[in-house]
Amino acid sequence: MINPFAGVGGAVGLKGSDGADTVAAARELNASFGAARRAMPALLKLGGVQIVTAAGPMGEDACREAGLPARVVAWPKSAVTSPTDTRAACQSFIDAGAKLILFAGGDGTARDVATAAAMDVPLIGVPCGVKMYSGVFAMNASRAGELAARCARGPFDVQAVELLDIDESMLRADRSSSRLHGYALAPVDRARMQGSKAQMPANDRADTDAACRQLAAQFEHGTLYIVGPGTTMATLCGHAGVKGTMLGVDAIADGRLIAADASEATLLGLLDEWPSAAIVVGVIGRQGCLFGRGNQPISARVLARVPRNRIEAVASVAKLLSLADGRLFVDTGDADIDRALAGPLRIRTGANRSMVMRVMN
Repeated sequence: MINPFAGVGGAVGLKGSDGADTVAAARELNASFGAARRAMPALLKLGGVQIVTAAGPMGEDACREAGLPARVVAWPKSAVTSPTDTRAACQSFIDAGAKLILFAGGDGTARDVATAAAMDVPLIGVPCGVKMYSGVFAMNASRAGELAARCARGPFDVQAVELLDIDESMLRADRSSSRLHGYALAPVDRARMQGSKAQMPANDRADTDAACRQLAAQFEHGTLYIVGPGTTMATLCGHAGVKGTMLGVDAIADGRLIAADASEATLLGLLDEWPSAAIVVGVIGRQGCLFGRGNQPISARVLARVPRNRIEAVASVAKLLSLADGRLFVDTGDADIDRALAGPLRIRTGANRSMVMRVMN
């Protein structure tokens, strides 16, 4: 099941894709509707698997492009699909005997799918949205397809995982309201599934504050710093002398806020103006994602313009030690960029302190 509008608001800075108004705004900003493209690596792993799907852009078109003989059992009510269409399609899958639901979308889509699946049918999410904080998502599309194909070949273990989501209207007002919406079943696979997002404990803040203070003091004159979202990055902006947007991507240079809550297009334009640039991001607790979860304006095209050795990350030691298998990962939607970002990366954990972590693609 593909949510054809998943992720449409990410690169253009809308912080989500929920609702017809957001989709319309994204169209006005010439956003890319790329959920089916993002899901394709998953579908290409499903040869020999019996598949039921929904008509048109909700799955049928992508299955046909991937060469998969899928049986259509659900039909959306209109060209602009809705959560009601998602829930109805998943109920049709279950009625047709589906033992696993593979869906492409974000946290909002996960909640809609889980409403139909209840705690009866396990889910695997292909990350195509803006927010993917829930525990039903695989690390990337390829791993989602690998796991779905493995589950189709025989018995597999499942576990209850958290369904998290953020109120997008509050997010656009730069106010985070992430909350637990319930639980869903997902296959157990530490190598392929991400964890659900964890909040930073209060006792870690002193170390990250010291790391941010030192990093801000080392900002170079004449260099554009692209700063990702999150509370740690908001702390960095404060030490750099600017008020960041916390839940958006900001650009700082020479002690000034050059762009607040920037879109991909804005960042690409700034990179044309500033030959020297660096990127600084935080780490999503318990997940370990650097790029591809909530910071889509720092897209593959933006990352291609900044040398890897000019990418910085800040996180507490406790947060890094909590990561599944001690891994960081990236999921930009561009396999070449993901491979280029893979390898050892030094993470600032405090003043004059750091850890080297391996980034997976």
